[in-house]
Amino acid sequence: MFISPALSQEDQDEKKEKKWERFHPFMKRKPGLMRLYSGIWAPPPDRADKFDRFNTHFFWNSWIGDVNNVKTKFYAIGHEINLMFDVPFGKKGRVGLGIGLGYSHFSVRSNGEFQFIDDGEDLYSFLAPYSGPKRWINRSVFNFVEVPFELRFRSARERGKFKFYPGFKAGLMFEYFHKHRIEGDEFKEFNFPQINPWHFGPTFRMGVDNIMIFGYYDLAPIFKDEKSSHLQLFGAGISIGWF
Repeated sequence: MFISPALSQEDQDEKKEKKWERFHPFMKRKPGLMRLYSGIWAPPPDRADKFDRFNTHFFWNSWIGDVNNVKTKFYAIGHEINLMFDVPFGKKGRVGLGIGLGYSHFSVRSNGEFQFIDDGEDLYSFLAPYSGPKRWINRSVFNFVEVPFELRFRSARERGKFKFYPGFKAGLMFEYFHKHRIEGDEFKEFNFPQINPWHFGPTFRMGVDNIMIFGYYDLAPIFKDEKSSHLQLFGAGISIGWF
């Protein structure tokens, strides 16, 4: 009678590891430090894969509200950079959340200007169409540091992975100015009256693999005073997930 020797635990682990190397797409690619936050080696087989932890967004930006017939140019483009933790709720990683730290830059190029009006009681900001000498550059810039949060839903497949990320973010405006250029002279205006430094609103991302559509709507007005133009920022464009 022939008796097959039993495999040791070490042999079984080695066999399981080789099988994992054969089927897991990350093992041979050795994605590296920035891909999985786990050194130069791929993660252990019992850990859920993680995605979309460094993201950049490029979007057309404008404002809604009391625009007073001011038109935004088609090339008014803003951008955003986020570094986020991806926290899967299970080994499959189909549902999870993302939270992190971000920076966003809104650059609204338009045919308008901000007029600062003193009515004897308050000094406030009013958006109106510009009618002076031709300006080669005319844009309003708002920069934010933010905390983004997302609920993350994605399919299980490795390639062609569908992703649906509704979210929310809150942030602090740390810089703002209006910049314009007339012939060879460049001008910047700072210290808008009644500026609102705190901003927050819903975000939305949906797409496949690393390319997604992106949207943001600011629920907080740019200015605090009711006499100022009531304006809220928004952006719509694309999002790229690098790792």
